[in-house]
Formats: sequence, C-alpha cells, structure tokens
Amino acid sequence: MNSADIRDLYRDFFVERGHLAGEPASLVPAGDASVLFTTAGMQQYKPYFLGVETPPNTRITTCQRSFRTNDIENVGKTARHLTFFEMLGNFSFGDYFKAEAIQWSLELSDQLGIPRDKVWVSVFGGDAQVPADEEAVELWKSHGFTEDRIVRLGRSDNFWGPAGPTGPCGPCSELYYDFGPEMGCDDPACKPGCDCDRYLEYWNLVFVQYDMDEAGNLTPLPKGSIDTGMGLDRIAMVTQGVANVFENDLLAPLVRKGAELAGAEPAASSAVTRALRIMAEHARGASFLIMDGVLPGNDGRDYVLRRIIRRAVQQGVAIGVDKPFLATLTDAVVDLMGGAYPALVEAQSEIRRVVDEEEVRFRRTLDQGMGILEEALRRARDAGAELPAEIAFELHDTYGFPFDLTREIAAEQEMTVDEVRFGHLMEEQRERARSAQKEGTFASGPGEVEDFQRRYAENASEFVGYERLEVFTVVRALGELSNGRLAVKLAESPFYAEGGGQIADTGWIHTDAGKLEVENVVKFENDQVIVARPVEGKVAEGERAKAMVNAVRRHQTATHLLHNALRIVLGEHVRQGGSMVRPERLRFDFFVREAPTAEQLRQVEDLVNRRIVENHPVRPFVTTREYAAEIGALAFFEEKYGEFVRVLEIDDFSRELCGGTHVSSTSQIGLFKITGSQSVGANTRRIEAITSAAAIEHYRGLEHEWDALATELKVRPDRVTATVERLAVQVRDLEKKLRAAETGERKDLVSDLLAGAVDVSGVTVVAGSPEVETADELLTLVDEIRARRPDSVALLASAVDGRVAAVVAAGDAAVGRGVKAGDVIKAMVPAIGGKGGGKPTLARGGGAEVGGIGAALAAGTTAVRDALGG
Repeated sequence: MNSADIRDLYRDFFVERGHLAGEPASLVPAGDASVLFTTAGMQQYKPYFLGVETPPNTRITTCQRSFRTNDIENVGKTARHLTFFEMLGNFSFGDYFKAEAIQWSLELSDQLGIPRDKVWVSVFGGDAQVPADEEAVELWKSHGFTEDRIVRLGRSDNFWGPAGPTGPCGPCSELYYDFGPEMGCDDPACKPGCDCDRYLEYWNLVFVQYDMDEAGNLTPLPKGSIDTGMGLDRIAMVTQGVANVFENDLLAPLVRKGAELAGAEPAASSAVTRALRIMAEHARGASFLIMDGVLPGNDGRDYVLRRIIRRAVQQGVAIGVDKPFLATLTDAVVDLMGGAYPALVEAQSEIRRVVDEEEVRFRRTLDQGMGILEEALRRARDAGAELPAEIAFELHDTYGFPFDLTREIAAEQEMTVDEVRFGHLMEEQRERARSAQKEGTFASGPGEVEDFQRRYAENASEFVGYERLEVFTVVRALGELSNGRLAVKLAESPFYAEGGGQIADTGWIHTDAGKLEVENVVKFENDQVIVARPVEGKVAEGERAKAMVNAVRRHQTATHLLHNALRIVLGEHVRQGGSMVRPERLRFDFFVREAPTAEQLRQVEDLVNRRIVENHPVRPFVTTREYAAEIGALAFFEEKYGEFVRVLEIDDFSRELCGGTHVSSTSQIGLFKITGSQSVGANTRRIEAITSAAAIEHYRGLEHEWDALATELKVRPDRVTATVERLAVQVRDLEKKLRAAETGERKDLVSDLLAGAVDVSGVTVVAGSPEVETADELLTLVDEIRARRPDSVALLASAVDGRVAAVVAAGDAAVGRGVKAGDVIKAMVPAIGGKGGGKPTLARGGGAEVGGIGAALAAGTTAVRDALGG
C-alpha cells in the first residue's frame, strides 16, 4: 500500500467514525513560543487539551507534517530516525477513551494488512507516583493479546507529560511491528523497548486522564481524552515490506536521485549509503521548512534549516558530488509530494533559490575549512588525542564552519572534540563582546559582524531611513569580512536593519573612490552594521559618501492595507499574528474565527487594490503610548514598547504601531495579488501575496500560459474555456469506453487463469502470473476469480516496475479446511526475496527477485496442498 493510499485510508477510517478531518498546521507553530517547530499532531490542539478553547468537534483526525531536531545526528545511521515526518493522528476531546482507541487501532491495522501475530503492545508499567495502566492491559487482552505480548515500560517511554509546565497528561500505549529475530540484537529476551531494529513502534496511543499541578501532583480528570500518532514513513515501511524508512515510496526515489547525482550505487559502502540517506532526508525537511516560511540563519529554527542544508551538502561533497545538487533533490521532493501538499508546488521556485544560495555559500566555507579540519584530525590521531577545542573554535569563528559539523566529521573518523573547552572559548568571546558593548547587543552569539561591531562600538551609526532614502554621509568605520564582503558603519544611514517582520534594506554606497552594493544590515542596540560588497574602485574610511536605498523593496505598507481590508471584510475580531515582508512579496498571519471564503478573499484583494489606486498618503509619526491608544492605533505584536511609539497612519482609515519602513503614498505599491491562503494552526490563517513588478509578472505569466493554451488548442483565446469543456466531455466518454474495454480484457484474462486451474483435494487452485500495470490490478483479478469460483484459492504474482507483486485470496470453504492466505504468501515470498502477510482470506506481498515468480507460485501451491492434507 503506497503512502497516498495510507493517508486516505486513515482519514476515511476516522471520518466514518465521526471525526472532523482537520487541516494540518504549519511547521512554524502559530502563537506557541514553547517550541521551535510543530513536533506532533497534537501541538495545534494544545488549547483544546488544556481546556482554554472549545474544539470545532470533539473528534478530529489529521495528517500533520512534523519536524524534530533531537534526531538530526541519527539520520542515516538507523533504519527509522528522521527529522521531517508526517504524523497521522486521531484525537478525542472528552469524548471516547481507551476502549475505542485500542479497538480502532487494531481494526485499522487489520485494514493495513498487518498480521496480528506480528503486533506487540506496550503499556505504562507504573511508578511510585502513578499506578500501572492495568485498564489498558485488560483491554489489550480482550482483543487476544497474551501477557507475554504486552510489555510494561516506564515513565520515559510510556507516559505523556503535560503540554506546558502544568496541565493534562497521562499514560501511553504503543503498537509495535515485529520484523523478526533476523532484524534484532543478540539478546534472547529482546522485546519492545530495545534500541535494536527488530521492533518498530508504529502507533502511539496517549490516554489523557490526569491533571498535573506545579508540584507534579496528579489529579484524575472528569473525562479522559485521546491523542494518537502513527508515523506515515514507518507504517509505509511495514506495509511495503521494506527494512528501513529509506526504502519506502516516500524516500526511496530521493535516495535514487541522490545516487544518480553522485554516480554511485546506494549500497556501494556504508558511507555512501549513509550520505545518500542524509541527502534525501534533509532535502525533504528543508523543502517543507522553506515552504512554511523558514529561511537559513544563525538562530532558532533558521539555524536548524541552515544546519540540515549544510549537513546534506557536506555529505554530498564527501561522496564526490562536485557541483551544487540540493536544488535538484528538492525538485524531486516537490514532484513526489506536491500532490498531497499543493503549497509545496507553489513554493518550488523559492525553495530552489534558498537551498541553491545556501549551498553555494557553504561550499566556499567547506573549501576553506575542510583542509584545516582534516589536517588537525590527522595530527590529533597521530598524537592519540582528541581534536583541540581551539581548532573547532577557529573553524567556527573565522570560517563559519558549524561546530555540529566539526563534531560529526570527527566522530566519523572515531575522534572526539573537547566540547567543554569549546564551550568555555565561546563563553569567553561572548563575555568580551558584552564588556565592549551594552547588555543585550550580542544575545545571539558573536560572529564576524559582531566582532566588527565590538571593535567599532564607539562609532555609532544614526538611522535616518524613516525620513530620507538618500543621504550624504561619512564612512566612519570599514572592515573586511569573509567572501570578499565589507562591514561598514556610516555616520548617518538610510538603510533599515531587519526586524519586526521586515527584511533589511539593500541599496548602494557611492564615494569619489568607489562603489559598494549593500547586501544586508545587522541591527544592534541603537546602532547598525552594513554588510556590503565592492562593485567599483576602493572605498576608504573617512570618505564622504552618498547612501541610497533600493526603495522598490519597501512594501511593508501593503501588510497594513491587507490588515485593514481583512478587518473590514471579515470583522474587527481579526487580529494580526505576525508577518514577513520581502521585496515584492509578503506573508501575513492572522487570527480569525472562520476561514475566509474565496469570495471574501477576492473582496479583500479588490479593497487593497482600490486603496492603492486612490493614492492615499502614508504618514509615520512618533507619539506617546497613551495618545496612540486614544486614536485607536492597533498594536497586536507582543513587543516591548517604551513611553514613545511610532505610529504608521494611512489617510484616515489605518493606524498601527510599526517600526518598519514604508512608501510615502499607497500608489507606489503598484499592484497587489493574493497568491495563497492556508491554515497554520487553530483559528490561525496565513495569506501570502505579491506586489509591484512581481504581481505584474504573475499576470503576464498567466496571460502567456493562456495564449499558449489557445495556440495548442488552435482556437482564439476567448474560446479556450468552451473548448476545454468540450474536450472534457470527450475525455469522459473515452474513459467510459476504455473502462468497458478493460473489463472485457479482465474477463478474458480471468477465463485464461481459470482454464489453468487445478483441483487440490476438492478445492480449485488458480495460480498464475498475469501481465498487469499495477499491483492493484492483481486485487481486481482475484476479486473476479472469487466472484466466479467463491471457494477457490487464487495465487497471483507479477512483475510491476521491476519488482514482484503477489496476492493470495482464499474462499471461506478453503479457509474452513485450514488454508490461510497469510501463510501461503509467507511460503511464496522467500523465492522473490521479499516479505508479505495478511488475513486468512487475503494477503499481499512483494519482493525484488522477478526471476523467482515461478518458484514462488510453486511454493504457494505446495503450501495450499499441505494445508488441505493432500
């Protein structure tokens, strides 16, 4: 069963049982500062579990994209560890409890074709504070699980803590799939809870039944709730009969693409295998993080993205990929998962741009740092010592070489790094920075720009960009940075430093002797450092300069127009939750009771464009907090405000507190187009939009596609819609005829198979290898064989896309005489080098050895004969 089918099956299963199909949340949690990423399906529902909000339904099911950072260094080393994954979940908020959750987990496992004899379960075994979950034990026993198949685990494994410092919590019960002793360790007592790969946890059921107070005391809740999670990668691994998550249909194509780029066989060596797995997994994780608005940086979630990109690049370089490759892999991610995540397709160009720029930049860092690191590792190995912390610190501080990567590369050569000493060196540098600058300046940790600021802290730069976009000023300080860039401090600067959801200004600095192009502006306490690249000549300290902002990039005003329009169309309950403004494109998060309709979004877009065309004046001014409140200025960000605040006023209809930069009149925005609207959490929506030239280019692209379509259809552009409707009718008619023809072909094929049937002790046994396009066609064939011969046993095995797909179906009479389809498929799969299983009436399997199909059918027929006693 492929992953798309599993997603659909899971959703439909629980919708049929009264669950609301919920929208997945963004990987960036909305309004939850307690975590960097969405790490589980329940995260967006924390307010419901905590009882602070009322859920739209007491039963909800989702497929939630998730990201966890604690397993980054394990990716590629084990059969199951991932950073990004999809979590299938079903939730009950004071509705059903343990009995239903356990029963449905087994029913769905049956529908997934997982044999009960392969399933083990764990329960909370109790401790001094909380009793063992004997209720769960008895429920599992009622479904046929014996005591030896129920494993009691401790609090760290089988107890879910509260979503905050206090609140609802409870014991867990997990379902494990047993891959057999050949996948396990040497311990004869090995069972779930062991770190080996034999037992794979594929579903976790959390029974929320206690309330924890600040002292850690637990009080039973009046009503229990349910929070479950099934990892899609893991269950696909089970249903597809593969040994690790990197061989399932979600990751195997990415591994193959990486191998193609590297010109290597995936199993060429353990190092190559590990590298390809890391490249594939991190390409997928990076794609989804960027889709949800994360960009590479040095702090928080931005650093995590930078780390996995750099880790993937380093592994690619290590196995000989000498050209940038990651954008090609992220394209493959979009091709593979765009059907389930349309937003991924929309973000493809941005994903390509971000990973390509980061890879090119990091390859330069690798070129500089790897030589130093390899030589240092050689010397340390010869001396029988660990890698000196001073080397790791120099690589980090001078070359931007991440310490995490230094530690990993050392570990691959069975070397260690003096992490304690490295931490001391980092702290010493932070202390030097703190003593040279006001408190709070270097909260994110020092780097080359921060070091420049520390040395030139007395040459403070005054920001004048609110009033002027061009200024004549003086170059007060100048310093060299890596990659040919310069750090610059101007006496007066018109350039805005990144903050408040707005990226930094770019532009130019001209002197009599040279010209610089501004790439970034870094904010410090009442100060800034400009990062620029030389374009012409040579700029010197003390020169007079003309500084000019690229004003086309300043479109934060559009977010204010959007906010105002949303409040007019949807109601004044709309509250801003955050924003990100880039040149000619913006992202705006807001809290709202109901998702806006397509018609409401059109009204919002029209209203914003009308405000633009009307050319309203935009006026910033500074006033007291009290007066800003009196005139109704909106302030929804959880920011610290002083006595005086800056208000951005657009004519007489919009007033908001804002520290960003803006156009002087709305007409300068040019054009506004909403490109996306999606849910990013409970009652939280995200709108993405483009402005100015990007919006014009968007419409030109649509016009070009429309004209190309008209040309392809050989009609005038105004006849495209009618022509497509006519062709759609023709396609539906042809599809009906094709289905009728295929039905006839299948009947002929079934007749041929039945003609070759044999009688085994009074039971008709049909064994064959029909030509099919997909594995699902085999299911259709066995259904038709059973329709004609209800008491028969059908064994079919065929080559599909270079692998073997096998199906066994047994009629009720045959099952009554001892034939079990699951046992028959297990007798067949060794010949095709695979795995399989199922229920007594229907079982499926697969393998890689196409040449073993004949032997597999013979082995299956023998198994049927043995079961019938003849």
